[in-house]
Amino acid sequence: MEAQSTLHAEAIALAAQADLTLLTVEMLRAPQTVQRAPIPPWFETPVDTLEGLLVSGFGPDALAASESDVPSLWQALGEVRRLARSLDRNAWSDEYWRLFGSGEGCSLNQASYIRRDKGAILGDVCGFYQAFGWQSRSTEGERPDHLLCQLEFTAMLLAMAARAENDEEREIVHSALAQFARTHMHDWLPSACYYMIDAARLAYFGAVGQWLMLLWACLTRFYDWPVDPVSQAPLLPETSFENPYECGAPDLTQLAEPPTVAGSR
Repeated sequence: MEAQSTLHAEAIALAAQADLTLLTVEMLRAPQTVQRAPIPPWFETPVDTLEGLLVSGFGPDALAASESDVPSLWQALGEVRRLARSLDRNAWSDEYWRLFGSGEGCSLNQASYIRRDKGAILGDVCGFYQAFGWQSRSTEGERPDHLLCQLEFTAMLLAMAARAENDEEREIVHSALAQFARTHMHDWLPSACYYMIDAARLAYFGAVGQWLMLLWACLTRFYDWPVDPVSQAPLLPETSFENPYECGAPDLTQLAEPPTVAGSR
């Protein structure tokens, strides 16, 4: 009975973390996508629902006020929500495209930051997606190494772990999570958040960058995901990467082999 109770609590935490990760994806959707969606925007979510997700995902300490300059998860999420609810739609749209679409702000593609074979990066991330039969919901044409695609995939894996029916399934998904985080998130996500905070002229996007950095740090500590040593200085993104690879593109056919995660499909 105690073991079942523990597994139930773990499943609730995983599901809440998946929801929080998807919430972060919605924070960074293009304004036009948000405005034409048939459902209310994420920032209309009731406060008590957001509080419940944080407590379910990371425990009651997630709501505690921070005693340092770094805000708590709840303080960071509350600030994003407050700023989102007062956004001027034109200013939001203008800043989104200046920040993420003009080349002068902040790239949201992994291959813009990592000085490795960019085709290999894209091929490997596609391999993860194919191994779990996953396809992005985005309709904005993002590359597979785009932050929103990677966050969506992370949320899907968290949800899969929450629904796992036995220890073997859970281990497969947790192994994939750790491997994906190490290979495709840890080395560039902090730099993307840094530039988002530094380059934003609209406070909303700076607040989103801080929230994402805190959320990812909490997930990493919660699951003790391995982190390779990286430079303390933010990686400088390239802005001239012009190879719009997509999963299934001929260039990636030989590269997109599923990663070695035992038992994945």
